[in-house]
Amino acid sequence: MFKFADIKNDTERSEKANKIKTTFSPLRNIINVVESYEVAINHKKTAFSYDLAIISEYNTWEDLDTYLNHPEHLKAIKLCSDIQKEKAVLDYEF
Repeated sequence: MFKFADIKNDTERSEKANKIKTTFSPLRNIINVVESYEVAINHKKTAFSYDLAIISEYNTWEDLDTYLNHPEHLKAIKLCSDIQKEKAVLDYEF
């Protein structure tokens, strides 16, 4: 999950969220170890809300590592590195 920092208005928040969504969404079809992948933009603002979440599933922990270290994923991170944000991650098994 990502919470944007230094946001001036809702337009800027939306632009940043859409940039991340546009950059990361194609990874679902590029990195073959991804089982499911969604980039979700928050539409309800509260004091504790995050702005965007990436929800993804992998068959194994090794597949997750493959995704995290894949050149296209690293490229997407670099393309969005200008967006100041806090990040929260939850990796779990079910």
